[in-house]
Amino acid sequence: MTLSEILKKLRNDRNWSQDFVANLMNLSRSTISKYETGEIIPPYQTLLQLANIYKVDKTLLIEELNGESSGDVRAYILKENPDDHDFELIMQLLRESPELKMALLDMYNFDVKRKAVATKAIQMQIQLIKREW
Repeated sequence: MTLSEILKKLRNDRNWSQDFVANLMNLSRSTISKYETGEIIPPYQTLLQLANIYKVDKTLLIEELNGESSGDVRAYILKENPDDHDFELIMQLLRESPELKMALLDMYNFDVKRKAVATKAIQMQIQLIKREW
């Protein structure tokens, strides 16, 4: 069974609509639909969130992700927004800076207010560093 089939089955087994799952995830219904049709592959953190919502072991979804993304993962990410040319630069930065990647993954679990504070702090630090150099 593919990851998209598993996601659709988990939702259908609970008699939930795509709108309901989208609201739980703070995503659009079309994004949930694209996950369930295999048009796009959910990012790792999204799979963790889906596993939590569906109350299943995360390895069920992660193992399927690993099986489906054995090729170039960037190709799946870029399908979501092919017009965002900055995305490749961001991916390069994350590959080169594992500490930044870990910090952003920690930030992912923040509530909206804490994310805003953390984002502002990062922006301020970058401006300070720019002035010092």
